[in-house]
Amino acid sequence: MVKADLTISIRVLQGGVENRFGYKASYRKVCLAKQRVIARIYGNWEESYNDLFRWLFAIQMYLPGTWVQLTFLSCVEAFEHCKSLISIDDTHLYGKYGGTLFMTIAQDGNSNILPIVFAVVEDETKEAWSFFYLI
Repeated sequence: MVKADLTISIRVLQGGVENRFGYKASYRKVCLAKQRVIARIYGNWEESYNDLFRWLFAIQMYLPGTWVQLTFLSCVEAFEHCKSLISIDDTHLYGKYGGTLFMTIAQDGNSNILPIVFAVVEDETKEAWSFFYLI
């Protein structure tokens, strides 16, 4: 079912498992199974990240004149069009890695969010916030 439609909801998958196997799987188990199927089809995040530089190099080799820059230049250019308010917030990350995501954002006139700075830290502590403010 996931292979046919990657956007299929967990609830629909739960129903499919129950109809086919007569087993009522928990939301969490079905969600984890969906993630494993997607990783099996497309590879996992670590493999994808490790392959990034190889892919970029291959693009440059086979498409002469291609230029690769791993910066958020569009964000730098868009910043001058943002409202004069900057927001700082955090969110706790759950799942395999955990931690806390700190972020500083701005918004443009259409309320589109522009990331300015972000960092992933182990815990929300005074030391972590101090580190983030120094970035």
